[in-house]
Amino acid sequence: MTLEELESRIKVLEDIEAIKKLKAMYCYLCDAGLDDARNLGELISHFTQNPRLDFGPGATFEGGEALKTFLGSVVPGAVSFCMHMVHDPIIEVKGDRATGKWYFEVPTTARAENRAQWMAGTYEEEYVRENGEWKFDSIRAIFNYITPYDEGWVKTRGD
Repeated sequence: MTLEELESRIKVLEDIEAIKKLKAMYCYLCDAGLDDARNLGELISHFTQNPRLDFGPGATFEGGEALKTFLGSVVPGAVSFCMHMVHDPIIEVKGDRATGKWYFEVPTTARAENRAQWMAGTYEEEYVRENGEWKFDSIRAIFNYITPYDEGWVKTRGD
């Protein structure tokens, strides 16, 4: 293996680690509360100018203003508490673009019912390196279940 090949392999590993940190920041900021303008502003700064979000039927958002609506109104309006747990990432880096797949489990409190619930599924994501920094370009959440805590996913699978 040449020094150039080794440097290239190390660069990919560094990129993967940077994307993992980006995802961890997403989780932390969502869970810290998007009704706080500081958290919302910082989270938005980790997205490209024209991002795409797909969180299921009726919850597809495209562009910067739509991102602000989703993260600043829709999410805080739906849940009063959440704690993202993401794991088993599969990240593929190709130059200044990358893709990622993650499992997620998110205990939440549904705001309207003030009810504990479980959410789980997978994230499919696209990332772009802008000015040396990795950013989200798209996030698609595929839900396996959204279910009341006391019923579990066997009794009530949800949407």
